[in-house]
Amino acid sequence: MDLHQERLNKSFQAFFKKEPVWSLESLIYAQSIPTEGLYKCRVVYSEQQQQVEFSPYEPKQVRTLKLVQGKGIQYDHKWEDRKSLDDAFAQRGSCDDILIVKEGLITDSFYTNIVFKKGNNWFTPQSYLLPGTMRQFLLRTGVIEERVISETSFREFDRFKLINAMIEWDGPEIDIDQIK
Repeated sequence: MDLHQERLNKSFQAFFKKEPVWSLESLIYAQSIPTEGLYKCRVVYSEQQQQVEFSPYEPKQVRTLKLVQGKGIQYDHKWEDRKSLDDAFAQRGSCDDILIVKEGLITDSFYTNIVFKKGNNWFTPQSYLLPGTMRQFLLRTGVIEERVISETSFREFDRFKLINAMIEWDGPEIDIDQIK
């Protein structure tokens, strides 16, 4: 929750030049939260309004990624409008997901950050689109470290994982050859 609040505070500061007067925790816990099953919580907000939505979450099985050029994609804050990401995702062909490349550097997939394994060490690109909360947690706890990872150098790694707040560290390791 702290990392989500931190990201909200940064977004509020960037767009409204102030801190929010409400906390995510108080906003979410004031709702009727589903007690059975796995749910994704989405908070849509403006400077004055907040709306909380819970929707059932079913993890997608991702086995293959297609490299897609992400020129023009800006996603440094969570946006309700994901059109540029949707357009990139439409280029995936027969792959399950995409891996976005910007200016020759690896960034993120459609919904996740990515981490790469070499030996027993895990690395995440310095050139992310969105600093996800799970990514931030794993960096702060020393489980992963940042590295410049290019469109050509990612093949030096053995495996990768996709991570986000809903896909924790125990997600599957996938062979690097599954990136097309």
